[in-house]
Amino acid sequence: MAPSLTTITNLAELTALKELHLKDWPKHCVGFYWLDNYLRWLQKNPSTKYLTFYTLDGGWRRDGLFLLVHRYQLFFSNLSRQKTPELLTALTLMDWTRGYKVSAIHETHHAIYKQLLREHNLFMDREMKTIMYRLPCKQAKELQVNCPPGYFLDNVRLEHAELINELWSAKHQGSLKLIQLLIEMNTNVGLYEQETGQLCAWCLRLQSGFLGALEVLHTHQRRGLGLVVAAAIAKRIAGDINHDVTALVNLNNTAACRVFEKLQFMLIKGEHYYWSMCLPTAGGSLSWQMSE
Repeated sequence: MAPSLTTITNLAELTALKELHLKDWPKHCVGFYWLDNYLRWLQKNPSTKYLTFYTLDGGWRRDGLFLLVHRYQLFFSNLSRQKTPELLTALTLMDWTRGYKVSAIHETHHAIYKQLLREHNLFMDREMKTIMYRLPCKQAKELQVNCPPGYFLDNVRLEHAELINELWSAKHQGSLKLIQLLIEMNTNVGLYEQETGQLCAWCLRLQSGFLGALEVLHTHQRRGLGLVVAAAIAKRIAGDINHDVTALVNLNNTAACRVFEKLQFMLIKGEHYYWSMCLPTAGGSLSWQMSE
């Protein structure tokens, strides 16, 4: 019988799949965080749309293999990395005509992904290579957050989504809707000017668990505000959900590297992750509405 993609809909099975990724922690933390994030979203809103968990022939227990599709976004992982051919088989069975934004691809999985692109003549709009920083939960809880005079920390408000999206290095068609969803559903921190109420710096927690969209307004840079919001969100994540805190940083983003190193995040040496935009085969670009 030819292999086929099957869906996982039972929440207990999805929880068990998530727990498989605790093996050899933090080696498979990215797969764990993807599953944990979306299970939390389903708890908050059981009617969350356009979210599908796939595996190959129902065999997720063997190797923790899953593919997660949320609108135009694709995440995938397995525990054996390149040692078995099943991941390539599963990816080949996906509908690639629509295109995907594929995030946090481990470099060993990246070789499989690139093979798929070659074999099916698929094209990338762009791709970025990143490094990974990690702060254990216990250390994150002990961080000191020193908000400077004239500012206050609060949740990011939905009204600021357009500003955040405009300055996001990963901005793309449809990303405004994604930013809005992250503000509504995930941990975030904003630093506001007391006198004007202006949002001056912020950081969001992405679906993959990583800190993302860490930004300081140009008019407020060189004041250490990025360090403040990074410390505040790390402490909040550790306190709220008892998780380690991770961040993916573009290789050329030396400012972000300095922020995480000052907070004692550890660089996971030799670990590289990619995010990629695979274009629809019929042309055009990705957008939030493509899946609706």
